[in-house]
Amino acid sequence: MKKVLVFLLCVLLCASLLVSGCAKTAKKPVVPENIPDTQMNTPQQTNDAGNRVMANRFSNLAMGVNGVTKATVVVSAVSEVSGKTITPSPTTSTDVTVLNTMADKLVVMVGLNIDPKMMQDKTKEMTIKDEVKSKIMADNQMVNEVLVTTNPDMIKKLQDVAAGIIQGKPIQSYAQDIEELDKNIRSQ
Repeated sequence: MKKVLVFLLCVLLCASLLVSGCAKTAKKPVVPENIPDTQMNTPQQTNDAGNRVMANRFSNLAMGVNGVTKATVVVSAVSEVSGKTITPSPTTSTDVTVLNTMADKLVVMVGLNIDPKMMQDKTKEMTIKDEVKSKIMADNQMVNEVLVTTNPDMIKKLQDVAAGIIQGKPIQSYAQDIEELDKNIRSQ
């Protein structure tokens, strides 16, 4: 009987040591207070996620202007060194097709579908275009220029470029189209 009692006490002792003695208490990670910011937060630096946020914000700004029924936005990057347009990469949002890029300067091309009643009055059309331009320029200091068109042919071309890139066609194949759109919108 003593042997059984000693055996049970040993098993109980071993079990209690295993349950309570082997667990380490979790320590909170130490966070140093003065860590230098290694990430450069300059206006010239953007990334894909930042561009998507920026493009969506621009499209929402355009759609928020009274009289705008639909907007197609292309955010085109221009390198300060070369002055050449850099081909964009696409994202989409609900009503708006958006293209994004990363570069030194940003040129935003906006194709607006305006309420037909407003399109009859050229003054109202120009007011809407100017309001979209000023809202986008005021929203982001990285934007150097905003080009706005209501020309259905140019809007269609903007939509085609965006749709093609979204469908997986090579981005480089649209560089010439982007430059042509830029040139045509500027000449209006």
